[in-house]
Amino acid sequence: MKILVVYKTSKLDVLLRQDAEAVELLAQKDPGAHRDLVAGSESQTRSFTTVREALSAAGIEAIWTSRDHFTEVPEGTDVVMAVGGDGTVLEVSHLVVGLPVVALNSDPVRSTGYYCAANAADTAALLVKLVAGELQPSSLARLQLTVDGERYPYPCLNDLLVANENPCMMSRYVIDAGKRIEKQSSSGIWISTAAGSTAGIRSAGGTVMPLDGALIQYLVREPYTPRGVRYELLRGVRHLREGLKVQSLMHGGRIYVDGPWLTIPFGLGARLELSEGPPLVVLGMDPAVRER
Repeated sequence: MKILVVYKTSKLDVLLRQDAEAVELLAQKDPGAHRDLVAGSESQTRSFTTVREALSAAGIEAIWTSRDHFTEVPEGTDVVMAVGGDGTVLEVSHLVVGLPVVALNSDPVRSTGYYCAANAADTAALLVKLVAGELQPSSLARLQLTVDGERYPYPCLNDLLVANENPCMMSRYVIDAGKRIEKQSSSGIWISTAAGSTAGIRSAGGTVMPLDGALIQYLVREPYTPRGVRYELLRGVRHLREGLKVQSLMHGGRIYVDGPWLTIPFGLGARLELSEGPPLVVLGMDPAVRER
Protein backbone atom coordinates (compact mmCIF):
# COMPACT_ATOMS: atom_id res chain seq x y z
CA MET A 1 0.00 0.00 0.00
CA LYS A 2 1.22 3.47 -0.91
CA ILE A 3 -0.14 6.48 0.98
CA LEU A 4 0.16 10.16 0.21
CA VAL A 5 0.11 12.11 3.48
CA VAL A 6 -1.01 15.72 3.18
CA TYR A 7 -0.54 17.58 6.45
CA LYS A 8 -1.63 20.91 7.84
CA THR A 9 0.87 23.65 8.58
CA SER A 10 0.16 25.07 12.04
CA LYS A 11 -1.34 28.52 12.29
CA LEU A 12 1.69 29.68 14.26
CA ASP A 13 4.09 28.59 11.52
CA VAL A 14 1.98 30.34 8.88
CA LEU A 15 1.90 33.56 10.90
CA LEU A 16 5.65 33.42 11.58
CA ARG A 17 6.30 33.16 7.85
CA GLN A 18 3.99 36.07 7.11
CA ASP A 19 4.95 38.47 9.90
CA ALA A 20 7.19 37.27 12.74
CA GLU A 21 7.17 40.72 14.33
CA ALA A 22 3.37 40.65 14.61
CA VAL A 23 3.56 37.29 16.38
CA GLU A 24 6.07 38.71 18.85
CA LEU A 25 3.80 41.71 19.41
CA LEU A 26 0.87 39.37 20.07
CA ALA A 27 2.94 37.54 22.69
CA GLN A 28 3.42 40.85 24.49
CA LYS A 29 -0.13 42.17 24.15
CA ASP A 30 -2.09 38.93 24.59
CA PRO A 31 0.04 36.15 26.11
CA GLY A 32 -2.99 33.86 26.35
CA ALA A 33 -3.70 34.01 22.62
CA HIS A 34 -0.02 33.44 21.88
CA ARG A 35 0.13 30.45 24.22
CA ASP A 36 -2.84 28.94 22.39
CA LEU A 37 -1.01 29.31 19.07
CA VAL A 38 2.07 27.64 20.53
CA ALA A 39 -0.03 24.83 22.02
CA GLY A 40 -1.67 24.24 18.66
CA SER A 41 1.71 24.08 16.92
CA GLU A 42 3.04 21.64 19.50
CA SER A 43 -0.05 19.45 19.08
CA GLN A 44 0.52 19.39 15.31
CA THR A 45 4.15 18.38 15.77
CA ARG A 46 3.26 15.56 18.16
CA SER A 47 0.60 14.33 15.77
CA PHE A 48 2.93 14.27 12.78
CA THR A 49 5.51 12.32 14.78
CA THR A 50 2.86 9.81 15.85
CA VAL A 51 1.57 9.34 12.31
CA ARG A 52 5.05 9.00 10.82
CA GLU A 53 6.10 6.41 13.41
CA ALA A 54 2.87 4.42 12.99
CA LEU A 55 3.25 4.31 9.20
CA SER A 56 6.86 3.19 9.52
CA ALA A 57 6.01 0.49 12.07
CA ALA A 58 3.26 -0.82 9.78
CA GLY A 59 5.69 -0.99 6.86
CA ILE A 60 3.56 1.34 4.74
CA GLU A 61 5.22 3.42 2.06
CA ALA A 62 4.32 7.08 2.56
CA ILE A 63 5.02 10.31 0.71
CA TRP A 64 4.63 13.49 2.77
CA THR A 65 3.69 16.96 1.60
CA SER A 66 2.25 20.00 3.32
CA ARG A 67 -1.16 21.12 2.11
CA ASP A 68 0.46 24.42 1.03
CA HIS A 69 2.59 22.50 -1.48
CA PHE A 70 0.09 19.84 -2.51
CA THR A 71 -0.38 20.10 -6.28
CA GLU A 72 -0.99 16.54 -7.48
CA VAL A 73 -1.41 12.92 -6.40
CA PRO A 74 1.67 10.84 -7.32
CA GLU A 75 1.12 7.91 -9.63
CA GLY A 76 0.63 4.61 -7.81
CA THR A 77 -0.98 6.18 -4.72
CA ASP A 78 -3.61 3.93 -3.13
CA VAL A 79 -4.94 6.20 -0.38
CA VAL A 80 -4.65 9.90 0.38
CA MET A 81 -4.30 10.64 4.10
CA ALA A 82 -5.18 14.13 5.35
CA VAL A 83 -3.59 15.02 8.69
CA GLY A 84 -5.19 18.16 10.07
CA GLY A 85 -8.91 18.86 10.28
CA ASP A 86 -11.82 19.48 7.96
CA GLY A 87 -10.02 22.39 6.29
CA THR A 88 -7.22 20.05 5.28
CA VAL A 89 -9.73 17.54 3.91
CA LEU A 90 -11.30 20.30 1.80
CA GLU A 91 -7.90 21.33 0.41
CA VAL A 92 -7.06 17.70 -0.38
CA SER A 93 -10.45 16.98 -1.95
CA HIS A 94 -9.97 19.46 -4.77
CA LEU A 95 -7.18 17.37 -6.30
CA VAL A 96 -8.49 13.88 -5.57
CA VAL A 97 -10.68 11.96 -8.01
CA GLY A 98 -11.10 8.20 -7.93
CA LEU A 99 -9.06 7.55 -4.77
CA PRO A 100 -10.25 7.19 -1.16
CA VAL A 101 -9.33 9.76 1.48
CA VAL A 102 -8.80 8.97 5.16
CA ALA A 103 -8.46 11.86 7.59
CA LEU A 104 -6.79 12.18 11.01
CA ASN A 105 -7.46 15.09 13.35
CA SER A 106 -4.07 16.48 14.38
CA ASP A 107 -5.40 18.93 16.98
CA PRO A 108 -8.80 17.75 18.28
CA VAL A 109 -8.91 20.47 20.95
CA ARG A 110 -8.91 23.26 18.36
CA SER A 111 -9.89 21.62 15.10
CA THR A 112 -13.23 20.46 13.70
CA GLY A 113 -13.10 16.91 12.41
CA TYR A 114 -16.42 15.87 10.86
CA TYR A 115 -14.55 14.12 8.06
CA CYS A 116 -11.93 12.53 10.32
CA ALA A 117 -11.83 8.79 11.00
CA ALA A 118 -9.79 9.20 14.20
CA ASN A 119 -7.45 11.46 16.11
CA ALA A 120 -3.79 11.28 15.15
CA ALA A 121 -3.01 9.65 18.51
CA ASP A 122 -4.96 6.59 17.32
CA THR A 123 -3.14 6.21 14.01
CA ALA A 124 -1.72 2.74 14.72
CA ALA A 125 -5.16 1.24 15.38
CA LEU A 126 -6.62 3.00 12.35
CA LEU A 127 -3.89 1.64 10.05
CA VAL A 128 -4.73 -1.91 11.10
CA LYS A 129 -8.32 -1.34 9.98
CA LEU A 130 -7.21 0.45 6.81
CA VAL A 131 -4.95 -2.39 5.70
CA ALA A 132 -7.66 -4.94 6.52
CA GLY A 133 -10.23 -3.00 4.50
CA GLU A 134 -12.43 -2.49 7.57
CA LEU A 135 -12.93 1.27 7.33
CA GLN A 136 -16.46 2.06 6.20
CA PRO A 137 -16.49 4.18 3.01
CA SER A 138 -18.78 7.18 2.68
CA SER A 139 -19.43 8.42 -0.85
CA LEU A 140 -19.89 12.20 -0.66
CA ALA A 141 -21.57 14.08 -3.50
CA ARG A 142 -19.66 17.01 -4.95
CA LEU A 143 -20.56 19.95 -7.16
CA GLN A 144 -19.15 20.57 -10.61
CA LEU A 145 -18.85 24.27 -11.50
CA THR A 146 -19.05 25.70 -14.99
CA VAL A 147 -18.51 29.43 -15.46
CA ASP A 148 -19.33 30.94 -18.85
CA GLY A 149 -19.17 27.50 -20.41
CA GLU A 150 -15.73 26.69 -18.98
CA ARG A 151 -15.53 23.78 -16.56
CA TYR A 152 -13.81 24.69 -13.28
CA PRO A 153 -11.07 22.11 -12.56
CA TYR A 154 -11.78 21.62 -8.83
CA PRO A 155 -14.98 19.94 -7.61
CA CYS A 156 -16.68 21.47 -4.58
CA LEU A 157 -17.10 19.22 -1.52
CA ASN A 158 -18.63 21.60 1.02
CA ASP A 159 -20.13 24.83 -0.24
CA LEU A 160 -20.01 27.91 -2.41
CA LEU A 161 -20.59 31.52 -1.53
CA VAL A 162 -21.64 33.73 -4.42
CA ALA A 163 -21.22 37.34 -3.35
CA ASN A 164 -19.66 40.72 -4.01
CA GLU A 165 -15.91 40.72 -3.35
CA ASN A 166 -16.50 43.74 -1.09
CA PRO A 167 -18.59 42.51 1.87
CA CYS A 168 -20.06 46.01 2.35
CA MET A 169 -21.54 46.08 -1.15
CA MET A 170 -24.77 44.56 -2.38
CA SER A 171 -24.69 41.29 -4.26
CA ARG A 172 -26.86 41.47 -7.38
CA TYR A 173 -27.64 38.46 -9.51
CA VAL A 174 -30.30 36.34 -11.20
CA ILE A 175 -30.96 32.91 -9.71
CA ASP A 176 -32.38 30.18 -11.92
CA ALA A 177 -33.95 27.26 -10.05
CA GLY A 178 -35.52 25.55 -13.03
CA LYS A 179 -39.18 26.50 -13.13
CA ARG A 180 -38.57 29.96 -11.72
CA ILE A 181 -35.98 32.67 -12.41
CA GLU A 182 -35.62 35.63 -10.08
CA LYS A 183 -33.55 38.81 -9.95
CA GLN A 184 -32.34 39.48 -6.40
CA SER A 185 -30.23 41.78 -4.25
CA SER A 186 -28.74 40.46 -1.01
CA SER A 187 -25.51 39.77 0.85
CA GLY A 188 -24.98 36.72 -1.35
CA ILE A 189 -26.04 33.11 -1.72
CA TRP A 190 -24.83 30.08 0.17
CA ILE A 191 -24.98 26.90 -1.92
CA SER A 192 -24.04 23.64 -0.25
CA THR A 193 -23.77 19.94 -0.83
CA ALA A 194 -25.24 17.48 1.67
CA ALA A 195 -21.81 17.13 3.28
CA GLY A 196 -21.43 20.91 3.53
CA SER A 197 -24.87 21.51 5.00
CA THR A 198 -23.36 21.48 8.52
CA ALA A 199 -21.01 24.36 7.67
CA GLY A 200 -21.72 28.01 6.81
CA ILE A 201 -25.21 27.43 5.46
CA ARG A 202 -26.34 25.90 8.76
CA SER A 203 -25.02 28.92 10.67
CA ALA A 204 -27.05 31.11 8.32
CA GLY A 205 -30.24 29.17 9.08
CA GLY A 206 -30.04 26.30 6.62
CA THR A 207 -31.01 22.67 7.13
CA VAL A 208 -28.67 19.73 7.72
CA MET A 209 -29.20 17.22 4.89
CA PRO A 210 -28.52 13.46 5.02
CA LEU A 211 -25.11 12.50 3.66
CA ASP A 212 -26.47 9.82 1.37
CA GLY A 213 -28.67 12.24 -0.57
CA ALA A 214 -27.45 13.72 -3.87
CA LEU A 215 -28.91 17.11 -2.98
CA ILE A 216 -27.87 20.74 -3.06
CA GLN A 217 -29.28 23.48 -0.88
CA TYR A 218 -29.30 27.23 -1.48
CA LEU A 219 -29.97 30.02 1.01
CA VAL A 220 -30.02 33.76 0.31
CA ARG A 221 -28.20 35.84 2.92
CA GLU A 222 -29.82 39.03 4.16
CA PRO A 223 -32.11 39.63 1.17
CA TYR A 224 -32.84 43.23 0.25
CA THR A 225 -36.48 43.55 -0.75
CA PRO A 226 -37.59 47.02 -1.83
CA ARG A 227 -41.14 48.02 -1.04
CA GLY A 228 -43.58 45.94 -3.01
CA VAL A 229 -41.01 43.25 -3.88
CA ARG A 230 -41.32 39.69 -2.60
CA TYR A 231 -38.73 37.02 -3.36
CA GLU A 232 -39.80 33.42 -3.75
CA LEU A 233 -36.37 31.84 -4.22
CA LEU A 234 -34.89 32.63 -0.81
CA ARG A 235 -34.09 29.03 0.02
CA GLY A 236 -34.56 25.61 -1.47
CA VAL A 237 -33.28 22.07 -1.96
CA ARG A 238 -32.70 20.55 -5.38
CA HIS A 239 -31.34 17.29 -6.69
CA LEU A 240 -27.84 17.48 -8.11
CA ARG A 241 -29.13 16.36 -11.48
CA GLU A 242 -31.41 19.43 -11.53
CA GLY A 243 -28.51 21.73 -10.75
CA LEU A 244 -28.72 25.47 -10.20
CA LYS A 245 -27.76 28.53 -12.25
CA VAL A 246 -26.74 32.04 -11.22
CA GLN A 247 -25.98 35.03 -13.44
CA SER A 248 -23.93 37.90 -12.02
CA LEU A 249 -25.18 41.48 -12.13
CA MET A 250 -22.07 42.69 -10.25
CA HIS A 251 -18.88 44.36 -11.45
CA GLY A 252 -16.91 42.83 -8.57
CA GLY A 253 -18.59 39.51 -7.97
CA ARG A 254 -16.78 36.44 -6.64
CA ILE A 255 -17.45 32.75 -6.20
CA TYR A 256 -15.77 31.37 -3.09
CA VAL A 257 -15.25 27.59 -3.30
CA ASP A 258 -14.97 25.63 -0.04
CA GLY A 259 -13.72 28.61 1.92
CA PRO A 260 -11.67 31.73 1.16
CA TRP A 261 -8.71 30.31 -0.77
CA LEU A 262 -10.27 29.16 -4.05
CA THR A 263 -12.06 32.06 -5.71
CA ILE A 264 -13.44 32.66 -9.20
CA PRO A 265 -14.09 36.14 -10.64
CA PHE A 266 -17.81 36.55 -11.25
CA GLY A 267 -18.17 39.81 -13.14
CA LEU A 268 -21.11 41.47 -14.81
CA GLY A 269 -23.02 39.03 -17.01
CA ALA A 270 -21.01 35.95 -15.99
CA ARG A 271 -23.00 32.72 -15.69
CA LEU A 272 -22.46 29.98 -13.11
CA GLU A 273 -23.93 26.54 -13.69
CA LEU A 274 -23.83 23.85 -11.01
CA SER A 275 -24.16 20.16 -11.76
CA GLU A 276 -23.23 16.76 -10.33
CA GLY A 277 -19.50 16.29 -9.90
CA PRO A 278 -17.40 13.19 -9.15
CA PRO A 279 -18.10 11.86 -5.63
CA LEU A 280 -15.38 11.72 -2.99
CA VAL A 281 -14.95 8.52 -0.97
CA VAL A 282 -13.98 9.23 2.64
CA LEU A 283 -13.02 6.28 4.81
CA GLY A 284 -13.99 5.78 8.43
CA MET A 285 -15.89 9.00 9.08
CA ASP A 286 -18.79 8.78 11.52
CA PRO A 287 -21.88 10.52 10.06
CA ALA A 288 -23.36 10.81 13.56
CA VAL A 289 -20.62 13.23 14.61
CA ARG A 290 -21.99 15.97 12.34
CA GLU A 291 -25.35 15.87 14.14
CA ARG A 292 -23.86 16.73 17.55
